[in-house]
Parts: sequence; C-alpha cells; structure tokens
Amino acid sequence: MSGPPDLVLAALHWLEYLGLLGGIGSFVVRRLGRMPPRIGWADPPMHVAFTAALAGGLGLLAFEHSVWVIPRVVAEGAALVLCLRGKPLVAPFAVLAAALMPFGGHASGVQQQAAGAQFADALHVLSAAMWAGGILALASLRPPGGWTSPDSRALLERFGRVALIAFGVTALTGLLRATEQLSDVSDLWTTAYGVVLILKSAGVLAMLAASLGWRRGWPADRAEAALAIAVVGATALLAAFPLRA
Repeated sequence: MSGPPDLVLAALHWLEYLGLLGGIGSFVVRRLGRMPPRIGWADPPMHVAFTAALAGGLGLLAFEHSVWVIPRVVAEGAALVLCLRGKPLVAPFAVLAAALMPFGGHASGVQQQAAGAQFADALHVLSAAMWAGGILALASLRPPGGWTSPDSRALLERFGRVALIAFGVTALTGLLRATEQLSDVSDLWTTAYGVVLILKSAGVLAMLAASLGWRRGWPADRAEAALAIAVVGATALLAAFPLRA
C-alpha cells in the first residue's frame, strides 16, 4: 500500500459490505428455513441489509473514482426493489453486486494474473457472505422457543454444514489476498495494512471460537455478531488503503 487509508471511504465500504453480506446471509438463512421440515420464523429482515448496501454504494459513487461502482449500485438497487416487492431474482442481483466488488479494488491492482486475483477476491466476498453474513442474519432472529428449541437446533445444524465449507473457502482466498498485497512476512507488523490484516484475522478466529458454542445453544450471541461487524469494519479499512502507484 502507498499510504494511510481514507476513513470516509472505509466507512462507506463498511456500510456496503455489511449490507451485502447481511443480505446474502439472510437469503441463505431463509432458504435453509424453507427446507423440510419448514421453519417459518427463519425470516431475517433482508430489505434492511440491502438498504444499507445501497446507501454505502451510493456514497462510494460520490467519493470513489471507479466506474465499476456504477453497475454494483445498480445491482444493489435492483436487489432491494425486488426484495421489497416480494419478487424472485433477489439473490442473483445480490451475488452480482458482491462479485463486482473486486473490480476497481486492490485485486485489479495486481500486475500479474489480475483476472485470477479478482476471481479469488469475488469468492472471498461470496463465501464470507454465506457464513459471516449468515451469523449477522441469525443474530437478527428471535426464535419463539429460544435457541435451544428443536426448530432452532435444526436451523443451526443446517447452517453449520454450509458455514463450515464457506469458512474454509474464505480462509483460503483470504490468504491468497494477503500474499498479493504484502511483499514480505515482516509487512504484517511493520506496515499499517499488515497490522489491520492481523486484527481482522484475530477477529475471524474469535468468531470461529465463538461458533463452537452453537451446540450449547449460543448460536447468535450478540458478542459474535459484534465480532462479525468488527471484522467487516477491518475489511472495509483494508479496502480503503490506496492502491500502489
């Protein structure tokens, strides 16, 4: 990285990331709830998440000089409108918006194999949406019988199978992203970018440890949701570091 992060851009990225990850995570939880036997209360407020994503995207459109923000905002707006009207095709537009994030970002600044870097970045965002966004979605729910009820346990078991795979993909692609932006291991503690990356990794590990309490009936603890929000904030801060010249 060539300088300190832009805090305004970091805040807008944070809002957009939270919205997109929470929206896609909400869709995942809703789909899991519709598996037989159906769990009717598994219905996170997806429209709230997409409203946040669109607000962040519109802010970036005003401050960030990248043409790739435009199609992303259009996709976010389409996802929100379809969600509010109860129409299908919400998920494809949300996935499209998330997949467009690497374009114009740090992955586009990789001089060699830019297409591969952008693909890995898109996988990172989408897999993070499935498990971290899913955690945010679960935290918004209030099961009628609490998280120890049979329906709650069933939903958690379904989500756990998805989250395990998604977490593995997130970790692998996150490692690839780190090697693209850091020139040496010492950059982890000698550069601001590296320090933020360490803090983000620590937050992810803390989330993973907290998830181990799911089997005891602590799946959507507020602390774990707060960790997810903090990790997304660190991701947004990383995205706000200026690209290498």
